[in-house]
This record gives sequence, structure tokens and C-alpha cells, in this order.
Amino acid sequence: MTGTQILHAIEIAEFVRQRSDGAVPIVWGGVHPTILPEQTIASELVDIVVIGEGEETFLELVSCLENKGTLSHIPGIAYRLHGQRTIVTEPRSLADIDSLLPVPWHLVDVEKYIHPEMFLGHSPRTLDIGQTSRGCPFNCQFCSSASIRQRKWRPMSVERSLEAILEPIKRFNLTGIRIRDDEFYIDRNRVNAICEGIMNSGLHIRWYTSGTRIDVFNKASDEEVSLLRKSGACGLKFGAESGSERILKLMHKGITPEDTKQVNIRCRSHGIIPVFAFMVGWPSETWGEIRQTLDLVKTLRHDNPRAFFDALSPATAFPGTPLWEEALTLGLCPPKTLDGWGTWVFGHYDQDGRRLPWLSAEDRRRLYNLCQMYFKAYTFVHTLDNIRGRYLRAMVKTLYAPLAASYRWRLERSIRGMI
Repeated sequence: MTGTQILHAIEIAEFVRQRSDGAVPIVWGGVHPTILPEQTIASELVDIVVIGEGEETFLELVSCLENKGTLSHIPGIAYRLHGQRTIVTEPRSLADIDSLLPVPWHLVDVEKYIHPEMFLGHSPRTLDIGQTSRGCPFNCQFCSSASIRQRKWRPMSVERSLEAILEPIKRFNLTGIRIRDDEFYIDRNRVNAICEGIMNSGLHIRWYTSGTRIDVFNKASDEEVSLLRKSGACGLKFGAESGSERILKLMHKGITPEDTKQVNIRCRSHGIIPVFAFMVGWPSETWGEIRQTLDLVKTLRHDNPRAFFDALSPATAFPGTPLWEEALTLGLCPPKTLDGWGTWVFGHYDQDGRRLPWLSAEDRRRLYNLCQMYFKAYTFVHTLDNIRGRYLRAMVKTLYAPLAASYRWRLERSIRGMI
């Protein structure tokens, strides 16, 4: 992915290059190399780029390298011919994910990836099981999913989905799972059948998914939401994004702040923890509109004390997103080389204005400080739920509560001074 993962991948590639004297081919894949294959392949730490979904492409690539075949025959890759000219082969069509093999859990030490989960009410043995569907048909301006997967949503069948969910639960004695679909709750009939399958299995499990749209959830009947909860749905993540209706329209989000409030109340009444994500600093967004977002957060917290709030992120244009083209016209200065993308994320202060050129230096500083205070006021306290040991967890949360309250006060005072 664009950001910190680039730095880690460079570190690993350097390690391999130094210890193999260049004899081991280094293959990169994922979202970032898929969107910028030619810039990625220009790095001396990259020999081949897998473009798009890699299951079939990588298998063919390994076979080709083993048998000293011709790379040009493999769809969906980029490479340098004789170390010079970049070749990008014809695109590979999207995979039929129902035909893919199950996750080969035996290839890793799974215990290292089992952990407590803050979004599931202290589930001590939680595992991220991956996806039961791929893609998203919507067109949010900040997201690259549509450009990579052609705005197509491709689900596994109910049977394959249940296999992907139930097999690791039984195998590793899990108390909770994460489902990482872009859009898990888009076909409610499919999800209803999956929920019934979980209940009929006799397994008592808690689960969380990051793929829940506010407008789709609000269309569900109370019976459907009740079925979600009975099957173990304890946490659902929603992209609320903004408290300003104008900004939501610019994002092409398809929701309003009132929709977000409705989701919050519905989750409270059904015993589900809503996890809300927000962003600030959209092009043309005013400090008054940022205040609307913080006011919405306060309302959600008041109406539902169990609501969780993910980090407040500065609106960042990523390659492959509709926002990217607009940002370029506003003066965005993207990195010229692969390593420059490692700091293209929140957490690395945009001092020179390359990422947020539509903001002044003072506004960038204020926005960064605002996001930091928000994290300490609303987000960090949730991470304490990952502490093992009920009494230690309760003690630490009690000690942190006054500090969180002070940051909420400072956040309120800060935004007042900016309007």
C-alpha cells in the first residue's frame, strides 16, 4: 500500500539484494505497484511488478522463472527488458474468487497473528481471516478500490464464505474474527444466509467487518440487523467521513450526517459497536465545516457511549483515486521515486505542502495538531481494550480517562480559535 508499507518493503528488498548479489529476482505487488507500475519498476530494488490481483499471475511467474521462460507471455506484469526498457504486458482479467484455493494457514505460525480485539468487546483470540468478497461498486473520491477493480463487486458464494469463516474458528479455537471485505454488507440476502450458517454451526463467535456502508445498513430491516447481532456481529466499521453535507457531496459519498446519526442509534439499540472513520482538510473545506465534523463526533458519543472513533485523518490524495486528478490541479507534488511514497500518509507531517497544497503552512500545522489531539481524545482509549488482563485493563483505562477528557477540552478550545 502507499505509505509506510513501502518503507518496510524497501528494507526487505535491500536485505535480499545485498545477501543474494542480485541473483534472486525481487517481485513487488499490491495496490501501489499496480497503480504506478512503471515508476515502481524503475527502482533498483524491483525486478518485476505484479499488476492487479496476484494469485494466478504470481503462480505463472514463478513457473516461468523456474523454467527460464519468456516473461512477455504472462499477462499482468511489468519488467525491465535487459535491465533497460520497461515492458508492461497485457492486463489480466479479474479472478473468479470462488475458484481460488482456501487460505493455506499451515504455511505460517498463526498463533503470532491471534490477538485481543478492541472492536469486539475483549475477544482474546481474534484472527483476521481475509475477504469473502472483493471490490466496491461505489465511487468515493478518496478511494482507489474502484479504479483497481473496475467498480465490480465479486462475492464468494455463501458456502465458500462459511468455509472461510468457520474453518479457522474451529482450527484455532478463536473467540473472534475480522472480515476484511471492502463491502461485506452490500448484498443483504447473502449476508443473512452467512449469518444463519454461523448460527447453525453451533459456534459462538464475535466478528467485526470494516466493510459496512451507512446507507446500505440503514436500508436493512430490524430483523436483518437483529440477525447480524445474533450471529456474533459485535463491531461494524462505517465511513462517516464528515459532518458537513457539502463536503460529503464533494466526496460522492452518498450519505448525510443525519444518516450517520441514524446508524449510531440503530447500532446502540441492537447492541452493536459502531466504529466511525472521519477525515478533514478536503479541498475547499472551511474550519467551520471541520467544526461540523467534530460536533457530529460529540453527538455520536453522547447518543451512544459505546461508539468507537477511528483516527481522524487529513484528506490525502492517493494515486488511482478521483481526488488525485483534482489535487494535481491544485498543486499536488507527488514523489518522483518509489522511496518517496513511504511518508505519504498521516503521521508524517506535510511540512512542505506536497500532499496538501490547498492549505497554507499554518493551516497544515493546525490540521496536523487537530488530528493528533483527536487521536488522544477519542481513539487511543479504545486501543487500551487490547490490554490482556481485565483488572490491568480497567486500571489503565481509569487512569487515562481524565487525560482523554483534557484532550477533548483542548480540542474544543482549539477549533473555536480557528473559526
